[in-house]
Amino acid sequence: MRVMTAQRAAPLQKEKVEGPLGKRLAGEASNHLLNGLSILKEMLADFRQQDRFFKYKASIIVGWLVMSVASFAIACPGNSVQAGDMDARLVLSDKLDRPSITIWNESKKSWKDIVVTVNNQYQAAVPSVAPGEFLTITPKQLMGSTGSAPADLRFQTLQMRSRDDSADLTEDLTREWERLTAPKP
Repeated sequence: MRVMTAQRAAPLQKEKVEGPLGKRLAGEASNHLLNGLSILKEMLADFRQQDRFFKYKASIIVGWLVMSVASFAIACPGNSVQAGDMDARLVLSDKLDRPSITIWNESKKSWKDIVVTVNNQYQAAVPSVAPGEFLTITPKQLMGSTGSAPADLRFQTLQMRSRDDSADLTEDLTREWERLTAPKP
């Protein structure tokens, strides 16, 4: 008997694919996808041939992995969650004929690039406020789409936004108005 070998005398030359780059990339991507699917099918067939104790062990490991990933996703949300209060304290001027708002930075870090929005219409920008310092906003500093704010502007809503955080101080503003307009004992 004569032995035959399957070895080629010379390696096969790979055909050069002609055409646009997108079509060539799509062809290679589909080849890799189909190879990956066939590997997954083979692994699934091997898994089905295993005994039930192996399947129990595998299901325990997969369950543990799923719970671990879920725990990390819940415990480490990243930068997408922000406190939203900026540790700001609001004081409204008691001179009703000259309205002004003072906002104290009670946090341990500086506020940078602050934009204060009053009544959803007028804005003022402040470059920075150090910890323990304050900023005072008067109608002269507020600008809107129609120009500067009127001198007798009544502050009804107040939002503040910095480079790192934001705060809605409308509730604090409402409480300050109630304190100022309450009858004096």
